[in-house]
Amino acid sequence: MPQITDWAPLKGSHVDNELDTLQSTPWHGDLFGATKLTKSQQRVVESLSLNPKFAAYAELNEVAERAAVNSSTVVRTAQTLGYTGWPDLQRELRAQFLVYISRDADFSQQVVVESPVHDSLAHDAKNLEIARNLIDAQKVTECIEVLCTAKRIICLGQGSHAAPSMVFAHLASVMGYPASFEQRTGVHLAAILNTLTEGDVLLISHLWRPLKEYTSAARIASASKAKVITITDLTTSALAKYSDLVLPVPSEGVFTFQSATAAVSVAYGLLAGMENHESRAIRPRLVNVHELWNDLGIYES
Repeated sequence: MPQITDWAPLKGSHVDNELDTLQSTPWHGDLFGATKLTKSQQRVVESLSLNPKFAAYAELNEVAERAAVNSSTVVRTAQTLGYTGWPDLQRELRAQFLVYISRDADFSQQVVVESPVHDSLAHDAKNLEIARNLIDAQKVTECIEVLCTAKRIICLGQGSHAAPSMVFAHLASVMGYPASFEQRTGVHLAAILNTLTEGDVLLISHLWRPLKEYTSAARIASASKAKVITITDLTTSALAKYSDLVLPVPSEGVFTFQSATAAVSVAYGLLAGMENHESRAIRPRLVNVHELWNDLGIYES
């Protein structure tokens, strides 16, 4: 994501009070109303809703990139919502954002930001709370059932956003599940998709701007009768459309980069559910893995 340079946290303030749990009263109030929007416009609204600081200070082209639309779609979205254009809507969003911070900040218990690391940790704590409220427990149960009964689990992810899939694939295989991680695309991805059949699962972790190859992969997997589970911060994307189960997570990070913390936490949660689902079968597999570690002399002690 392009760096937003016209905003910085106030010294001595808890920078992330702007992110609440998105419960009954969203940070943006009723600015988005109940207006009927196209799918592209819904992506714009979702991107803004889940990224308060970004919505308040990002440039038009940055908003368009974030929602995987063109700039004119962002402008039309603003006009559909009753504003003259993006600057008009953003002025309202920024005003709501600042009001939300001042209203919901607990000044009696304000935390002094000690460092950028503390800033990041505080921000991710809010992201985790948002994810906890966004994700439907029944969807989690369905995901675990699908994963536990899968013939194969192919986990896709790229760049820093590959972390959830990488962690999931490794630990699932440690527990004895037929999981593997693939970050290559192009001909390598095509070869994998060519083997997908009913009973297979494609697990995709993807944040920020949608990748065309992953959208196509989800579509092809669905046509092959394989199940598609997606961990994403954009539930109105084409990728989500081709997914059987979608687990939404916020990804707003501190300053330049998106955060994959909530997505990784979701991956760990799925693993915990899978271990509990097949605990009797998994226990001896874990014992065997420990014996293999010893046989290979992996650890110093």
